[in-house]
Amino acid sequence: MQAESSSPHIVMKQVRFSRGERPIFEDVSLSVPRGKVTAIMGPSGTGKTTLLRLVTGQLQADAGHIEVDGQVVDRLGLKDLYALRKRIGFLFQAGALLTDLDVYENVAFPLREHTRLPEAVIHHLVMMRLQSVGLRGAARLMPAELSGGMARRVGLARAIVMDPELVLYDEPFAGLDPISMGVIVRLIRQVNEALGLTSVIVSHDIEEVSQVADWAHIIADGRIVASGTPQELHQEDSPWVRQFMHRQSDGPVPFHMPAPDYVSDLMEVGE
Repeated sequence: MQAESSSPHIVMKQVRFSRGERPIFEDVSLSVPRGKVTAIMGPSGTGKTTLLRLVTGQLQADAGHIEVDGQVVDRLGLKDLYALRKRIGFLFQAGALLTDLDVYENVAFPLREHTRLPEAVIHHLVMMRLQSVGLRGAARLMPAELSGGMARRVGLARAIVMDPELVLYDEPFAGLDPISMGVIVRLIRQVNEALGLTSVIVSHDIEEVSQVADWAHIIADGRIVASGTPQELHQEDSPWVRQFMHRQSDGPVPFHMPAPDYVSDLMEVGE
């Protein structure tokens, strides 16, 4: 049974997760409201994409728990987890299109995989989603014939073709030119409002997130260091937030990874 519409779509409570001996999250708690665009921001290497994998059950937390639409993800059996994933759209970095299929078949792929719809209905749904991202005319192009921005838009059409309740965006603005970036920003907002979705954007692109997100969380040092509207975060006085939001090189997030003494490292070969 679907959770009440007023309840958060995603809830993370005291989540801890490590890769080997390296801690990624030490105590992460956050909620994602329904029908809104929520951003997860932070410097590279802070585990933003890992967070999406925890939400979809690709990874399991070491401690704490994650609820999606009222269901505790790491308690679901394979059948129930698979059913939950079918209600989630995912826009991968760079689109992640299947290179041997044309644009039409890439968007049709989830429908063919998960439904038994007649071909006429599949055609209608695919064309409708391609029209919504402005690429109906590219239906028979191959992925190699697309620009980076076009591939990202096809990926978005594929992510929403099953009418999901939740869409996860993994670095949707990375590597795009300013025009393509503006198009993607506008599409995320339009799609979210037109379809009544909940959207979660993982990104370090402050300017674009500030234009599209209703709410944002900043991750650093394995935890949530600040939450609020993008406008509130720009005014936040925390050194973690100030360093990230104002692109400062000096601050709590070090430029250099921990390493032995520099001089000792340089002299090691000579010895």
